[in-house]
Amino acid sequence: MAGDEVRHAYGDNMGWRLKGYAKRNSGPPISVRTISRAEFLQIRPLFDADDNPWLVDLNQVVPEIWPCVEKVLGPMDPEQDYYITGQPLDWDKDPVQAARDLLDERFPLATAAFLGGSVAAGTYTANSDLDLVVIVADLPGAFRETLEHRGWPVELFCHTVESLWDFVSRDTKDRRPPLLHMCAEGFLMLDSDGTGERIRSEARALLELGPPPATITELEDRRYAVTDMLEDLISARDEDELLFVATRLVTGAGELALVVQNRWLGHGKWLMRRLREADHGELVDAYRALVRGEGSDWFIQVVEHVLKTAGGRLEAGYRREAPPR
Repeated sequence: MAGDEVRHAYGDNMGWRLKGYAKRNSGPPISVRTISRAEFLQIRPLFDADDNPWLVDLNQVVPEIWPCVEKVLGPMDPEQDYYITGQPLDWDKDPVQAARDLLDERFPLATAAFLGGSVAAGTYTANSDLDLVVIVADLPGAFRETLEHRGWPVELFCHTVESLWDFVSRDTKDRRPPLLHMCAEGFLMLDSDGTGERIRSEARALLELGPPPATITELEDRRYAVTDMLEDLISARDEDELLFVATRLVTGAGELALVVQNRWLGHGKWLMRRLREADHGELVDAYRALVRGEGSDWFIQVVEHVLKTAGGRLEAGYRREAPPR
């Protein structure tokens, strides 16, 4: 969108606020003050965290560096959890405050909550939603809900600790555990009794461990499917058919490439991001060239390479018995 240029994180149109929240409790911030762009630029290099220009968790600063933070921002209250939030000066929506207000209103008995998605990743826009994982000890049943709060679309994932790990276990087998990513990579918004920190630590360990290795059967199924789609692409004479086959093929080949490397998968934009992280960006680039009408040769070559790393094409000799009824 046209306004994105003025929303660059370090642009002159950004405003920065230092907010302090009561430890282990939800609710509004105890303290809020504006900091200058110059102060933010002094503080930002001190963080041992992924580049996140929109939302910075000061609790990630190691104790040895804390005096450097206070030298720039002044004395800090040890009883507060501090965050720096950035937003365009002409965009009066604070996602962190909206998420905290929602927790306070809807889940006063929650023991832990994580804010994930594009807000936590520092890539949110005016059209982003708030992805919240909420842990409630006596929740009658896990549920997912979409709603709107203070102008923000919200995706709620509400669980007990037990139901959370049950869902994570099932999603892990499919190599697409969104809850695991949100708890491991998101911001811990609430931790009333240490539950949140325990979940975050275990989620990070599981994410680092990676998905279960692929079985021979799964690899053969994926090779066969990609081979079949590749043949359809090579033989396509209709440009529209070519585009539709290529769309399926970039997903199938991309997933196969990640499975071979025992990496996590993802849907849509997350599959693209996983491919970039795994140095498979050439598959995306070749697909883009095909879509732009620059021919399919490069894309075919890249898919052939993916198949080769998985054991090559698979056609004749492939057989699967129907499951018993």
